[in-house]
Amino acid sequence: MKYIMYIATLMMSISAFAEQGRIYLQTANPQIKTGSEFYVDVMVEHLPDVYGVQLTLNYDAKSITLVDQDTKTKGVQLEHGNFLNAKSLYVLQNQANTQQGTIQYIVSQVAPTKSAAGSGRLARLYFSAPADATDTELSIQVAEFGTRSGEKYTYTPHAALNLSFDTRYQIQAKPGIALKAWGLGLAACFLLLALASTLFRRSRLETNAQPTT
Repeated sequence: MKYIMYIATLMMSISAFAEQGRIYLQTANPQIKTGSEFYVDVMVEHLPDVYGVQLTLNYDAKSITLVDQDTKTKGVQLEHGNFLNAKSLYVLQNQANTQQGTIQYIVSQVAPTKSAAGSGRLARLYFSAPADATDTELSIQVAEFGTRSGEKYTYTPHAALNLSFDTRYQIQAKPGIALKAWGLGLAACFLLLALASTLFRRSRLETNAQPTT
């Protein structure tokens, strides 16, 4: 109960339009192959210290289907991000109306967790696109952040994210695939540099060890 009261205080406090930072939708590739699954991230950038968020998103429920990320909880849920501390998160609402295509996401960190600030991923949504999916868009309708001291920042959402669908498009890569590939490539470069350095040192030692005439 105390967590519910705490979030209510955050969300009902005096509101001000925030000048610092922004919130927007992002995906790896907005060209989606029909009949496949894809994801969309809710991103924040350069935010001041905040402790909780109230978010409302809209999508076309006739064109795409939101995929549940918490089968143990009733309803259809989105996935928590890494901007707020997921290990110290109280969820007041994480629910989608799959008929109307709206998602309500109201969460807050709990004490003694430190406030979150800066940039990161607030949440992630997974969708499935049917074979007859048509071009559509996702949008943020409400974006309000509460601070630990009771202030509330209201953000004007960025432009909607436009998505197009076609059988000719490639299946979207799963989250983290590109990062893993980049990490493997970087590790391979370091390995090659280390090997080259070892061979160079060995060559110099062999040269120095040769008898002089």
